[in-house]
Amino acid sequence: MRVNSQTLTIGDPIVRPRDAAEYLGIGRSSLYRLIDSGDLPKPLRLTPQASGWRLSTLEEFLQEREEVSK
Repeated sequence: MRVNSQTLTIGDPIVRPRDAAEYLGIGRSSLYRLIDSGDLPKPLRLTPQASGWRLSTLEEFLQEREEVSK
């Protein structure tokens, strides 16, 4: 995940789509397929042009995937 002067590093930060795909280890098209299939929740709409997920949402998604694959 990219970190810059505008990235809040405390609490539960918002992760933009590019960074979310990188965090999950998938491409952005795969990210949107997961949303379309209902496997990944829709992102929060921050502004008309910006959206993202809370980091905790992405962590929960990965944890659920780990549980399913056991």
